[in-house]
Amino acid sequence: MKKLEPHVLIRNLMIEIIIYSILIFGYYLIVLRWLDDWLMSIFQSNLVVYAVTGLGLIVIQAALLDFVTSFLMRYIKLDQFGIRRLLDVFSDR
Repeated sequence: MKKLEPHVLIRNLMIEIIIYSILIFGYYLIVLRWLDDWLMSIFQSNLVVYAVTGLGLIVIQAALLDFVTSFLMRYIKLDQFGIRRLLDVFSDR
């Protein structure tokens, strides 16, 4: 793994945050548009099923978001931000 300069790391982080923001906003609109009535009916009928459904949607969204963001970061040939990358940049090794 090559060592990056802090300004390059911050630039890559900002690009990744922008990609995450766009994808999360799109997911939010999809849930509001197509799942709102269904989720409201589950909420009114059974809270346990609603809670499990909500957690399932969160897990699916997180996995899909990570996959799409990783793919886009590789496609535009930028190193993905991560704690190991951050520690590597600011360490004296």
